[in-house]
Amino acid sequence: MATAEAHRRDVAKYYRWLDKLEWMRVMRGETGNGAQPVHRALRDPDGGETSPGVVHRLMAGAIPLPANPRVLDAGCGYGATMLDLAPKLGGEWLGITLSDVQVKRGNEEAAARGLPDVRLEVGSFDAPPPGPFDWIYGIESLIHSPDPGSTIAALAARLAPGGWLTIVDDMPEDALPPEAATRVDTFRRCWRAPVAPGRAAWLAHAAAAGLEPGPEIDLTPLTLSRPMAELAPRIAARAREARWKRLLGLGYRSEADLGGMTLETLLADGSMRYRMLTARRPA
Repeated sequence: MATAEAHRRDVAKYYRWLDKLEWMRVMRGETGNGAQPVHRALRDPDGGETSPGVVHRLMAGAIPLPANPRVLDAGCGYGATMLDLAPKLGGEWLGITLSDVQVKRGNEEAAARGLPDVRLEVGSFDAPPPGPFDWIYGIESLIHSPDPGSTIAALAARLAPGGWLTIVDDMPEDALPPEAATRVDTFRRCWRAPVAPGRAAWLAHAAAAGLEPGPEIDLTPLTLSRPMAELAPRIAARAREARWKRLLGLGYRSEADLGGMTLETLLADGSMRYRMLTARRPA
């Protein structure tokens, strides 16, 4: 079994490929800014433009935050979520990522936008920076944890009394048939998500860390998807490519693309759901 440090290095290398992926270009939309989101675009339930910013608005609107909150983005990518929300909410924003490339680009973009209270640094959500934080969130990041219970406990310990934790991620349903379970395993392997908990497991980890459940949203109906007739040949081609590249110690791009397309099939047939969960530290 890989050590936690080896897994972190693998995830960091994996994320260096994400900007090059066909799946990411299709699913997130291109914003043209200097720090593009590495999470997907969603349809706007209010009829606005499909964009990665939809989830930002839904997250911030789901929980009460104090004026000028102190916020931690646990797995921030290039910092796009902070760059979007910080001018609207004020406060102090810190993002952690395993990628020094993402830190450099995100900090450059924050400086270019005149946002001195937005900062990125290299770090792990398993050893988060000192709090207390009024809000900690992870968008499509905590799924990479090899020990989700320990990760949630570490983050919960950094919350201020009354502070909120938000998890936005893909979550498998319980008791899947064998064929769907096999696809979930493919997704986990390709996306470096060794556990990928379901909804009940995430909530149980939060409860074990002393947090109380809060509002949640099933975001699946807002996700983008392509017809199976288009996906099937692409998945087959990527699977063949990933297989031989893996034998050579390569294949990050092929595997990540294969994982993304496999995820589309799982969301389309209801085997996985894209959810937003929240939990609160008692005041």
